[in-house]
Amino acid sequence: MKKVTVIVPVYNAEKYLEECLDSLVNQTLQDIEIIVINDGSTDGSWNLIQKYQEKNSEKVKAFTQDNRGLYKTRQVGLIHATGEYVGWVDADDFVRKDMFEKLYNAAKNGDSELVYCDYSFYPKKIKTKEKWFRAYKGEKNVTYVERNSQPWNKIVKRELLEKLDIGSMFPTCFDEAYIKVLLEAKKPISIEEELYFYRVGNVTMSSSYKNPEHYMKFVKASESLRNEFSELCSENMYWKSYFEYREIYYLLQTMVVSANAGNKQMFYGAKKMLNEKFPHYLKNEQLMPILKENFGITKAVVISRIIPVNYFVSHMGCKIAF
Repeated sequence: MKKVTVIVPVYNAEKYLEECLDSLVNQTLQDIEIIVINDGSTDGSWNLIQKYQEKNSEKVKAFTQDNRGLYKTRQVGLIHATGEYVGWVDADDFVRKDMFEKLYNAAKNGDSELVYCDYSFYPKKIKTKEKWFRAYKGEKNVTYVERNSQPWNKIVKRELLEKLDIGSMFPTCFDEAYIKVLLEAKKPISIEEELYFYRVGNVTMSSSYKNPEHYMKFVKASESLRNEFSELCSENMYWKSYFEYREIYYLLQTMVVSANAGNKQMFYGAKKMLNEKFPHYLKNEQLMPILKENFGITKAVVISRIIPVNYFVSHMGCKIAF
């Protein structure tokens, strides 16, 4: 058994893939398994992956498949993983060469099922996301969960991922499946060093603010996540409010993006769903505190109270804002 398996889903990442894979094959942790999955790329990604496998056959395992999307590819990656711990790296990102040694040593020394690190935005910082990272301070509260749900700056005991069946959660809950990991992992540890470099500046579905269909998928994913925690929500109003907040938030974001894209139908569809599912959403105890922490008071008020009122007001506001 390798100490750590690192899984890299790849789709048309030729431009940045060498930098990513170089940072992995040169890790100071030698006992590492790197699983690289080509998800139907149409550029030169697969050729690059094969070259790295040939040069680093003891570390790199390469797989290719027809395009299935990120979350089903994550599921496939877990099927192939054999390491004691599992980590993830996105194909356009890269990591410090001692990242997985630091994470693994911390996990073993602290008998931890989950270790995560701070990260840096590359090549420049983003004011609206700095600092998203929150260190673990001994309490599994909403802030700890909300700020740390991404898989890519962590290692997790593979036995825990299998026990929680995280692989089957990825296609329905997306990366938010790791919220279950955050809540279930024993003795989590955070390392306040920037060991992961998250590349910004690429035009993606999530960052363009012009693809409401993308955000609607996260509405569905949040609903699936809430169903995963139905027992916890029935027993604990604090967490019930949080998981409802996540669905409310993505409905509001769908409205924002719809207004920005000029998609009136999507705007009113999201508004109708919000009013039907959460008619008293403004009373959700997590909504304003989290929006304030994430965006500041002004944007929190705009997102929660102004955007849902009227499409034309929202459309004009988004044209100014974006």
